[in-house]
Amino acid sequence: MIIRKQAFNVFLEQSSNHISDIHMNGSLTFILFLTAVIVVYSSLNTYFILKHRNFVTLKTLPLLLVRLLLVTIILTPVATFYFSWQGPTILATLTSLTGYSWLAFLFLFLMIHGSADIVLFISRRLGYPHSSKTTRGVFLLTMGLSLFILFYGWHEARQLKTERVQITTRKIPAGIKKITLLQISDVHFSPIIGEKMATDIYQIVQKEKPDIILSTGDLLDRGFRNGQQITSILRSLTAPLGKYAITGNHEFIAGIKESTKFIDQAGFQLLRNKAVNITPFLTLAGVDDPAIRQFANGTIVPEEQVLPKPDAKRFTILLKHQPRIETSSIKSFDLQLSGHTHAGQIFPFTALVKLAFPYLSGMYEIDSETSLYVSRGSGTWGPPFRFLAPPEITLLELKSPP
Repeated sequence: MIIRKQAFNVFLEQSSNHISDIHMNGSLTFILFLTAVIVVYSSLNTYFILKHRNFVTLKTLPLLLVRLLLVTIILTPVATFYFSWQGPTILATLTSLTGYSWLAFLFLFLMIHGSADIVLFISRRLGYPHSSKTTRGVFLLTMGLSLFILFYGWHEARQLKTERVQITTRKIPAGIKKITLLQISDVHFSPIIGEKMATDIYQIVQKEKPDIILSTGDLLDRGFRNGQQITSILRSLTAPLGKYAITGNHEFIAGIKESTKFIDQAGFQLLRNKAVNITPFLTLAGVDDPAIRQFANGTIVPEEQVLPKPDAKRFTILLKHQPRIETSSIKSFDLQLSGHTHAGQIFPFTALVKLAFPYLSGMYEIDSETSLYVSRGSGTWGPPFRFLAPPEITLLELKSPP
């Protein structure tokens, strides 16, 4: 009880320190989010324990449950929160891997076993009762499938794919063969994602040799490890027309000052509500993520104030972290590049993300002159797994018509 009370006090203290640095609206958002996480996490654990009780005899269950609850509900989440903000990073890595992996397992267990429970419930209503042997079999099958998906998801999350997209536009002069843009998004350098991801990105850049490198937000999280090594690798990335980045919500959650320093050391020019002319026929415009209002006491600048006036001879690319389209500014840009969704990251969570973000991943034609491309993201957030949502680096080629 003493350990539990101390851990809880640490959690409250760190939460208070963090919330005090956030605007009142941000405090309310953070509290609501934290409450939702606790409720969902506790519910997932409760469901697993109930199903576990049906399978494990009561003689061996109490001690197992006590240890399970202490580790997963108290120690791991509190330790992950604490070490991500205070260090050391090696402990943040260990607790993050443990806590987030368990969370992913609980989610998969609920989806699979919950579906089976619905089927068994319907069968009972129809007059087809099931035996304890069936219950035991469903539990074992669910455990096996959940663990298999996690093992596969760990592998899939580390298979960084290069997606190739070609865009033909009359705004690219006929004498220009092509302009190549390389987009990374949602890398989430963190206690879990480190130098290997930076090296993978470097190798792809060296192979593709893009003209421009773009980061569309969430480049880092709080508590990232090996920061100097990562920025050194990213700084060595070269592109003749430059490297540009925008903020995502995690740049503000992690702290905009620290995030800005990281992005600058990585050699990217940060476009915060700013437009730059890259060539006489190509413009980049970047806008801040709306999280600035909750986590940095800032104001949201309407993107139509950032975008240049429509120009029939200039191709304008809007860099915007969240894949939302503002109808008031559609005519002011030709292509919007976004991320944020991770394509759901772990199926079937994809369906829930799709409800919040209809533009989930891939290319969308907004109208005859405007397109949106949504990256699945290069890294992971939370659980270090992906299932049926592989990570990507996007290579976009702008070409003039034949």
